[in-house]
Amino acid sequence: MVPQTIGALASFLALVAPGIVFELLREQRRAGPKETVFREASRVALSSLAFTVASAAILLGVHAATAKWFGWRLFADLTALVAKPDYVKQNVALVAYSAVAELVLACALAAAFDTVLARRRQQPRSLGKQSAWVKVFREDRPPGTVCWVHVMLEDGASFFGFLRSYDAAGDPDTREIVLEGTKLTYVGEPVTGGDEKKVTVIGRDWERVVIPGSRIKFMRVQYLDAESGERVDSARRPASEVSDDATRRTPAEPAPAPGTP
Repeated sequence: MVPQTIGALASFLALVAPGIVFELLREQRRAGPKETVFREASRVALSSLAFTVASAAILLGVHAATAKWFGWRLFADLTALVAKPDYVKQNVALVAYSAVAELVLACALAAAFDTVLARRRQQPRSLGKQSAWVKVFREDRPPGTVCWVHVMLEDGASFFGFLRSYDAAGDPDTREIVLEGTKLTYVGEPVTGGDEKKVTVIGRDWERVVIPGSRIKFMRVQYLDAESGERVDSARRPASEVSDDATRRTPAEPAPAPGTP
């Protein structure tokens, strides 16, 4: 069923808003597997109905109590709203205020219920639908710093270099990361042949290296001051977690030998 008027559309959006709020908060807590559109829409509809009924019941209770004890009409009269066709025209402001109050309360109940569930399950906020690459390379990076990245490949080879660019969209296997810099270093078997791993600074001869995400085993990242090259820790990392050795290590020193953790 498609809403045919602006009023019907607004009513529909107001009805599903609590479920949408709850679903968005839930996705931030739990980055679950992909679901069908029908299943996700059903969950939004059911949760919207539950929060709407709960908020309406609370408002009706408050309305009944204040009307009985103080004679106040804080919200629209539900009985008159159903029985009298012209009630809305005669009380437009009161009906609109009641609808907004119900919507705000329903969304607040959705947010409160999500918080209670998260605390009971001790769930940290997950990455949601945002890539970890965006978190590490953009959001966590302190201002005025550059990313020094160690990329370990599936075959055991490694690349060390400054982050040039990356593709954070789509499936991880289809992404790419580009490293650059005169200290761009390759650790692995020589491409010309040989079984012994060697540390080779390739940045003097090669400007950039493009690494497909499908070949990456893991990545490690340091944030370095763009001018001094000194290590800078992100605001999310407690100072107590930083060792003296890690604090002193910068790209100015040679890349670690093969096998060094």
